[in-house]
Amino acid sequence: MNDKKKENLKGKVQEKLNNWKASAEHLNVQLHLGAEEAKDEFEKQKNKLGDWIEIQNKKLDSTKDISHEKAVQIKAALEELQVQAALGKAETEDALKEQQKKLSNGIHNLKVLINKNYNRVKENKTEFTEEISETLDDYHTRFDLFRLQTHLAKMDANESWNKKKKELSAKLHDLNVNLERKKEKATEKLDDFSDEMSEAWSHIRKAFKSK
Repeated sequence: MNDKKKENLKGKVQEKLNNWKASAEHLNVQLHLGAEEAKDEFEKQKNKLGDWIEIQNKKLDSTKDISHEKAVQIKAALEELQVQAALGKAETEDALKEQQKKLSNGIHNLKVLINKNYNRVKENKTEFTEEISETLDDYHTRFDLFRLQTHLAKMDANESWNKKKKELSAKLHDLNVNLERKKEKATEKLDDFSDEMSEAWSHIRKAFKSK
């Protein structure tokens, strides 16, 4: 690998590292929000998701890495998700839980579509589909945490929630340590680094799921 290529790879690794660390920090802040603050933050994240979807739709119109047929499928899934993100503020706890559930399901369905057609086979993976998948991982984890917060708040389970917060904070700390530890190795194998971190986010998301 020549110096220029290695330098470009280092830049990509650092960018990914910064994005993952920023996501972990955001989750840690979200983790310590009160019930009403969490509801307000949920609305902000819905709006951000809607804006992000609009950008991805425009990118799909211009990308040459994806066939027209596949682009149509992805746009349909994006638009379905956008409908959920555009819903008004829920007035009841049940309506809030339903919104959170539908958003998480919509993100999951879009991820399955992307991974099935592109990311499971390295030869089919593109920078665009990988970026979409990683951003969806981030949103999926955030919305799963919102669902957990709503679930425990309704149970008035302060002791359970405090215990869960400590557990989740520890997992986020371990993730940041892991990111730093793997940074140098990632310079040589960016794809392997991305796959490992996607798996790490999957474990985090499982910990954030409400029971």
